[in-house]
Amino acid sequence: MELGQYHYYVEGENERVLVEILSKCKDEKFNVIRPGKIDVFNVVEREIKSTHMLNLKDNTVVVLVFDTDTKSRAILDKNTKFLEKHKKIKDVILIPQVYNLEDELIRSCNIKNILQLLGSKSKKEFKSDFNKVNNLNEHLIKAEFTFNKLWRKKTNGVFAGIKNGIHKIEK
Repeated sequence: MELGQYHYYVEGENERVLVEILSKCKDEKFNVIRPGKIDVFNVVEREIKSTHMLNLKDNTVVVLVFDTDTKSRAILDKNTKFLEKHKKIKDVILIPQVYNLEDELIRSCNIKNILQLLGSKSKKEFKSDFNKVNNLNEHLIKAEFTFNKLWRKKTNGVFAGIKNGIHKIEK
């Protein structure tokens, strides 16, 4: 896909940190996805409104990064349809996390438990540590992070059949 304006709507603050590293890091091992504006907005739980479109430029590619650990995808489907019909939107790319970011990181790193990545004492502490750590890329390297394993697992349950668009944002 040709270069354009990218706008990411990510599940939470942890995803914002990860997308920032994967799109803006000076280390080419991590500079693997197209850079763009990043907003924390849970597209599975909250509806995108017309007011969200005001700051988007024409021909924007919207990337939705979301967890699949919920029982309903009705709001996600509604948001996708809304975005696909909007005149400013060039493309809508879905990046499902099966089941959540922690599971994705465990799959893409050589770790058995998410607490191992940063040496956190609890899952709640991990989320906070992840957002605060200054050298996340070093921790990912130490954990043998492999980008080709991130966001690649097939969706299941109510999210089965969602086409993962990761290839459309890869550099």
